[in-house]
This record gives sequence, structure tokens and C-alpha cells, in this order.
Amino acid sequence: MPQLDPASFPSQLFWLAVCFGSMLLVLSVVVLPRITRTLETRKGQIDGDLEAAEKLRADAEAALAAYDAALQQARNNALALAQEMRAEIQAETDRQKAELDARLAEEAKQADARLNAARDAALGGLDAAARDVVGDVMQAVGLGATGAGDIDTALKAVREG
Repeated sequence: MPQLDPASFPSQLFWLAVCFGSMLLVLSVVVLPRITRTLETRKGQIDGDLEAAEKLRADAEAALAAYDAALQQARNNALALAQEMRAEIQAETDRQKAELDARLAEEAKQADARLNAARDAALGGLDAAARDVVGDVMQAVGLGATGAGDIDTALKAVREG
């Protein structure tokens, strides 16, 4: 094999050095800068994406906090409105009940007055009828006629007793 001939070693070493040097020069001048730029671009893009994701996460947390605050405010407003409506309804109910109680008390007074008047009228008529009946009974029994004062006294004693 010719490459193993010791006489060709110096030329092979020369060409090895030339090829290695030219490859090293091409790699360091052309290829490595492109790879470095690509890696830096990727790193920058990844860092930018991570920063954007972090910003979006912070915005989402802020939006969630604002939503929770708005929801709590809406609940508080609804509760306050419900309590206000309940108080208004209770006040209206109390007012209507007071009006009804007053009207019923007035009607009860009027009915009691009418009842007392009817009872007095009935008792007045009853006294006259009782005087007539007692007088007739006493004559029928044969005791004779009694005085109106005696009959009134007896009726009064029966009413009180």
C-alpha cells in the first residue's frame, strides 16, 4: 500500500496539515458563525417566548383576580338589593297590617256599639213584654194585679243575679 510507504510520509503529513488547516479555517470562518447565530437566535426566541408566556400568565392572574373581585362585588350588590327589597316588602306588609288592624278595630267597635244598641233595644222591649206577661200570669194564677214598681224590681233582681 502506497500510503504506508515511509518515503511518502512527509508529503502526506504536509497535505494532512493543509487539509486540516483549510477545514479548520472554513469551519471557524463560515460554519461556526452560522451555527452560533442560529443558536443565539433560538435562545433569544425561546427567552422572548418565555417572557411573553410569563407576561400572559401574569395578565391571566390579574384578569382572574379582577373577575373574582367583580363577582364578589356583584354578589354583595345582589345581597344588598335583596335585603333592601325584603325590608321594603316588610315595611309595606307592616303598614298594610296596621291599616287592616285599625280598620278591623273600628269595625269591631261599630259592631259592638250596634250589638249593644240591639241588646238594649231587645231588653227594653223584653222589659215591657215581661211586665205584661208577669201581670197576666199573676192575674191568671189569681194573685191579683201587682204594681209596676214591684215587677221592675223583680226584673232588675233577675238581670243582676
